[in-house]
Amino acid sequence: MLFIQHELQRAAQNLIADNINAGENVLIVSSSDQSKELIDAIVSAASASIAETVAAIIIATPFSLKDYEHPPAVIAAVESADLTIVATTLRFPRAYDDLSKALFKAGKRQVLINNAPLEDFSRGASLAGPKELHRRTHNLATSISNAKSVRVTSKSGTNLKVGVCRPCIALTGKAEEDTGFGSFPSGEAMLCPEEGTAEGVFIADAFGQVVYLDGSGPQLGIIEDPIRMEFARGELLTIDGGSAANRLRSILDTADANCKFLGELGLGTNPYAREIGHVENKFRLGTAHIALGDNHLIGWREASKYGGTITSNRHIDLVANDIVIEIDDLTVKP
Repeated sequence: MLFIQHELQRAAQNLIADNINAGENVLIVSSSDQSKELIDAIVSAASASIAETVAAIIIATPFSLKDYEHPPAVIAAVESADLTIVATTLRFPRAYDDLSKALFKAGKRQVLINNAPLEDFSRGASLAGPKELHRRTHNLATSISNAKSVRVTSKSGTNLKVGVCRPCIALTGKAEEDTGFGSFPSGEAMLCPEEGTAEGVFIADAFGQVVYLDGSGPQLGIIEDPIRMEFARGELLTIDGGSAANRLRSILDTADANCKFLGELGLGTNPYAREIGHVENKFRLGTAHIALGDNHLIGWREASKYGGTITSNRHIDLVANDIVIEIDDLTVKP
C-alpha cells in the first residue's frame, strides 16, 4: 500500500507540474463513484502548486448516465475556472461533452484523466517524466507537420503510407493553450492525414477502442488475433482475420458509411505506457494506431486547424506493435 501511495503521489505531481500556471484558478471535477484517494491526491498536489485557488466539485453519480448532461452549477464553474481537471470515472462522458463545449467556448482549458481507476492512474503511463515526454512527442509531431508523407511498417505485415496536409498534434498530458485540451496520461503524435491518401496494409495486433459519438455499444479491447486491413485512396477495402476481425466487422456494420475511411494516424511516445485493455495502450512507445471514422472534432478548440473533414458516428482506434516510422522516406526514432 505504501508503494501504491508513492506512485499515486508521483502521478498526481506529474499531472499538476505540466498543467498549472502561476496565479490560475483551478477546478477539479470528479464524481461520487471515483476513488477518494485519487481525488485527495490531485487536490493535494494542486494545492501545493503555484495556483492562485484550488476548488473541487464532486458530482453525485446518477443511476443512469444515458444522455447525461452536467448540472448547471458544474457548467458555470468550468466557465470561470482557468483550468479544469476532469477526474470523473470512465462511466461519464469523455472529451466531447457539454462540459468540454462550455469551457472551450469560454476560452478555458481542461485536462481529462484517461486512467480514471486508481490502480491505473497510479501506474504505467502516468509515471513518465513530463519534460522528456514533452520533448520526445513535440519533436516527432514537428517533424511530421513539416513533412509530405508518413509511412509505418512492421515485421507482422503493416505497410501503410499517408499524406500530410495539416499540423500534427503532440499529446503529452498537458492542456495546450491553442486546443484547450489535454489528456493525462498520454504520449502520442496525432495526425489527421490528408483525406484520400492512405494506401497499403495495417495489421492491428494489440488493442482497439471504439468512441461512440451517438450513444454506446460493444468495445474491441485487447486484440486476440491480428486484424489485417487494406486501404486504397483512404478507404478501407478489406478486413481479414479471426474472431477480432469479426468483432470489428460487426461494429462497422452498425456504423455509417464514413466509418470505413481512415481518419487518424497516431504514433506512441510514452515508454511507461503498458499493453493493457484501455486507452493507455495507444500511448506505448514503438506502437502506431489508426482510427477509422470521425476526425472533424480532433483538435478540440482548434479543430479547424488540426481536424479533418470526416464526419461519422464512430471513431475506432486500432493499435499495432513494433512499428518502424518513415517520414518522407527517412526512418526516424520517436
